[in-house]
Amino acid sequence: MTILQEKVGLTNEDLRKIRLMRPGMPVDLQVTSVSSTKRVRTEFIGMDGTRNMIMRFPDERKWGDLRDAIYKDNAMVVRYILEDETGQIIAFKVNVILVLTKPSHLIFTTFPLAIQSHDLRAEQRAQIRIGATIFDATEDSEVCHCLVKDISPHGCRISVERLGKGARPTVKQQIKMYFPQAKGKELLLRGTVMNNKSDEYMYFYGIKFESSEEDVNYLLTQLMISAN
Repeated sequence: MTILQEKVGLTNEDLRKIRLMRPGMPVDLQVTSVSSTKRVRTEFIGMDGTRNMIMRFPDERKWGDLRDAIYKDNAMVVRYILEDETGQIIAFKVNVILVLTKPSHLIFTTFPLAIQSHDLRAEQRAQIRIGATIFDATEDSEVCHCLVKDISPHGCRISVERLGKGARPTVKQQIKMYFPQAKGKELLLRGTVMNNKSDEYMYFYGIKFESSEEDVNYLLTQLMISAN
């Protein structure tokens, strides 16, 4: 995939995207040896401020011998997907500082000096922060409160606090979303929960709307007016 947007130096927005990396997040490493270039998968472990990053050494039973590609001072390209937050693939180059074998097989690298990004979504979404209440469409019963983080005529992404009270949406569940800031409960939207992910604080859900594009645009207009 071609990386279309490139920045020199780290802006505050770049740092925010890097700090959204979570322990256990899948990452793609592009590593180069004298004879070849490989793309392998592993997981992100953590970072020490802006001093270094830590990743698990890829499983050589799956990817083959990597000792001639992952070693001190050699460079590698790290890629990961921020689908939950921005719908982007992020890439940056780092150098290996240390390969630790005990007690765990880990890679310590430099902190990136620049990142590249590429939008994954063909349809741009408006970034908002609007509270909503989720109802089960079949039973018309309240499920939970949520925060809508982005929205388009065809879908949205919501977050629910892990420690919050109440039930949680489930994948493939038919739902109705009520926005208390809109004018009247009749402006609720219908949709289907398509996916869910989480971090240590929040659950994230992708919603595909079944309401008409006109209803979504009208509701979005009401929300934008009420927020002013």
